[in-house]
Amino acid sequence: MNPRFRSSLLVYCLATPFALSQGATESQPSQEPAGKQPATGGRTSGAPGVQNPAPKAPVPVDVEADEFGRPVRALSVEDAMRVGRTQNADLRAAELLPQQARLDLLFAEAGFEPELYGSGTYTQSKSPQRNAFQPSISQESYDAAIGWRQRVVTGGLFDLAFRPARFVTSGSAAFPDKLFTAEWSASFRQPLLRGAWTDYNLAAVNSARYAATQADHDFNFAVQDTLQAIVEAYWELVFARENWRVVGSALDVAKEQLRITDERIRVRELAARDRVADEAEVARRQEESITAENEIRTREDNLRRLLFDASDQEFWQVNLRPISSITVEPPAEARDFEPLVGMALANRPDLRSRRSLVAQAEVAMLQAERDTLPNLEFVGTWSSDGARDQFHSAYRDATDLDFPDWSVGFEFAMPIGNGAARATAQRARLEVERQRRQLHAATLEVTREVRDAVRNLNTLAQSIRASGESVRLAATDLETEQVKLKVGSSTAFEVQQRNQDLREARSRHLRNQLDYRIAESRLLFVQGILRMPR
Repeated sequence: MNPRFRSSLLVYCLATPFALSQGATESQPSQEPAGKQPATGGRTSGAPGVQNPAPKAPVPVDVEADEFGRPVRALSVEDAMRVGRTQNADLRAAELLPQQARLDLLFAEAGFEPELYGSGTYTQSKSPQRNAFQPSISQESYDAAIGWRQRVVTGGLFDLAFRPARFVTSGSAAFPDKLFTAEWSASFRQPLLRGAWTDYNLAAVNSARYAATQADHDFNFAVQDTLQAIVEAYWELVFARENWRVVGSALDVAKEQLRITDERIRVRELAARDRVADEAEVARRQEESITAENEIRTREDNLRRLLFDASDQEFWQVNLRPISSITVEPPAEARDFEPLVGMALANRPDLRSRRSLVAQAEVAMLQAERDTLPNLEFVGTWSSDGARDQFHSAYRDATDLDFPDWSVGFEFAMPIGNGAARATAQRARLEVERQRRQLHAATLEVTREVRDAVRNLNTLAQSIRASGESVRLAATDLETEQVKLKVGSSTAFEVQQRNQDLREARSRHLRNQLDYRIAESRLLFVQGILRMPR
């Protein structure tokens, strides 16, 4: 038998099982745990009639967790969103801000609560004798006051008080030794221009209410932003695990090629130096595998940080195993952004927050403009008092209104120039205009984000279909080159190049699927409707 034909036949026999098993492996999509759908989209045709699906290789972090008995947490993307929504450390801190804002509202409303007040005084005095008509006089007095006052929403202040007193005098025949007085008094002061009426006096309450609403919207935006980050971290972890398998597949091809080369050297078909190129290829693929494994650990830590608010450091040891498939079949129809823009403008929490800022600025402007008016107040007072040598008699006189007094009047004041108030009002107008312009700019930015998200999703749908075809063609090209190598019409370098092409095609396809998954959640986020699954 011809030696060259014999060596070619040997190589064919050695390489054929590998080509068949490689083709069968490539034809089977990778499977996530718990029977999920394939995680890679490419399919290649194996040898006719061969049905030998290879099991999915466990990633090193899973093997390590099983060996050391570390806790394992299988998570779908929906599970990750639920866990992160309730346990994320940043959200647990942010959820206190709306509570603080509601307490600020209660503080503002407390300005109209009634107030009960009281006082008591003891006084002692003694005057020297000046002449026969002004003898030395000693006097003691006890007086008290108890009252109730309240500020009303029109800006007025109402005050009702009762003031009893007792006087003890010695050394004067002109005054009784003991005298009791009692007085009921009421007053009401109402501003008519500056600081008047409900819109001005409820401004602090309205501003606090808008601030509380803004805090709710800001927290809602923080929730959606965190959920978006969780979704991205989840799919990045899925990608890293699948990419490790892609790299591992390329490493297997390189190792098999080295084995074939060693056999050809053994039968003296090739020189020993011919294995150097294959050894270099294996080393390069091993380096890629190490990098891919480290990327899995990094992505796992990123997801842990977003999911858990654990005081126990053991949560860093939890092995996260995603079970949602990254494989996606994008729809053939392109999405239209027009209806989604309206959804975003109505639901985006950051836009709602900006609308609350505009409302707060408008309330401040109303107050500032009202403060430029002159001060004109209506003042009304009423009192009824009694004075007797017995307290109950004095109290009866005051209560029976035997000696009433009352008065009404107006007080007016106006600062000359009023420059401070006018400057404050003008600044408040500018602030309103600034907030409105920022709201308009934010509206334009939201519209751009929606258009960009829809366009990106449509583009990725096309890219997934194109990269899937690239994977199929690259796998076929590798298989063809391996067959050509069997019969001596190709070289190991060409097989290595086709292996590299297939590895890059599969990585591109996997990256497109990752980007599409993230783009799906991004489209919900820019519409303001990314929610925790029920």
